[in-house]
Amino acid sequence: MSGTARALPGWTSGYASLRDRIASFPNQQEIRSVNQNGDDVEILRYWPDDSWTAPSDAQRLIFLGPANDSTVAKLQGEGWEQSATMHLLAGKPEDVEQVVKLADTSGLFEAPMENYDVVEVTDFDRPVARGRMHFGATYGLLSDPDLFSPDDPDVARRAVLANLAGSAFSHGLPWLLMVATQEHAASLPEGWSKATTLTFWQHN
Repeated sequence: MSGTARALPGWTSGYASLRDRIASFPNQQEIRSVNQNGDDVEILRYWPDDSWTAPSDAQRLIFLGPANDSTVAKLQGEGWEQSATMHLLAGKPEDVEQVVKLADTSGLFEAPMENYDVVEVTDFDRPVARGRMHFGATYGLLSDPDLFSPDDPDVARRAVLANLAGSAFSHGLPWLLMVATQEHAASLPEGWSKATTLTFWQHN
């Protein structure tokens, strides 16, 4: 086991559930997840040192925190490429926006699912934005909303997040967490701050 191994925080298993993935826990330092068909193996963990070797069946790696340069070089030599960088954002429900006014032609719908709640914004009955929230013991973990060509992308996205934040507040959860794209994390809304970085790697 790597000398730099760290136990993962609780939200990481919720991140798999939020994306309809089935998670298992080979050890306290890693989460292994697959899609509903048992394919597309993904490993999530803190950045290891260069003595760590990716499982042979892994197709995606997600590392938390700052990169380890020697591990980067080893991964690249083994045919891995960095595919994306995302950020875990954190905020208290009472500090973030919870109400957004929508156009008269828009509607907002909520639906509880098995592993998360779904919020969808529509315009003339056409879905324009959708987001999810997984409930943990002390947090609500939000997905970065999906947008479907809304007339006002900023308002549609904010409306989804505000509704989910209001739900977390009503459940008495002290924290909101969201894995956001680098673009959305670049201009943080009021009440949010960056907690850590997620670096995604794909095998060639």
